[in-house]
Amino acid sequence: MQGGLLLGVPLSTHTVARMVLYLRELTRWNEKVNLTALTADTDIVTKHFLDSLAAFKLIKPDTALIRLGSPLRILDVGTGAGFPGLVLKLQVPDLAVTLLEPSLKKAAFLHHIIGLLGLSRVNVITKRIEDLKEPGQPGPYDLVTTRAVPSEVVLAAAPRFLAARGRVLLYRVAPLAEAPSNYRLVRQVSFPLPFTNAPRTLTLLEPTL
Repeated sequence: MQGGLLLGVPLSTHTVARMVLYLRELTRWNEKVNLTALTADTDIVTKHFLDSLAAFKLIKPDTALIRLGSPLRILDVGTGAGFPGLVLKLQVPDLAVTLLEPSLKKAAFLHHIIGLLGLSRVNVITKRIEDLKEPGQPGPYDLVTTRAVPSEVVLAAAPRFLAARGRVLLYRVAPLAEAPSNYRLVRQVSFPLPFTNAPRTLTLLEPTL
């Protein structure tokens, strides 16, 4: 909970309890399946969970990303063990999240943890974004995000899957000096990651075509 407060994203005791269960299962599976290179709980909490939650520095105050009457639809590209998509879902259960992960072993973990946590409106697709031809359900998406896949790959593919006024959220170390081709820079925020002071930047982009 302290990490959430330092990040500016308060966490309920219920959410923290579910994240603790998530963490325990992740470390248990990680002994046999390579889900993350991090092994210490403190590193996983800071560099995966808190880093994922930082998205709410941009999503929450951005009213243009709120769809009245239906949940915000998020496509998380290269989610791995569920970061950031599954963490965002735990913080805001109303989100409709699609986790895109080509590794069958990591996808197996995702199915396991989704069932264990009793989550609904979470979909797992075992493909790379380059090989994904149609948005599927519940697409098209209001937000496409990634922490692991190169931004140029995601930006090239994202417009095919975005709803009208849909946007792309990039997790970065340093801010972009200018918007990439065919995108406009909506908002960008830089901050230190709690407990490490490692630099982080969230970059929100919208296609111009």
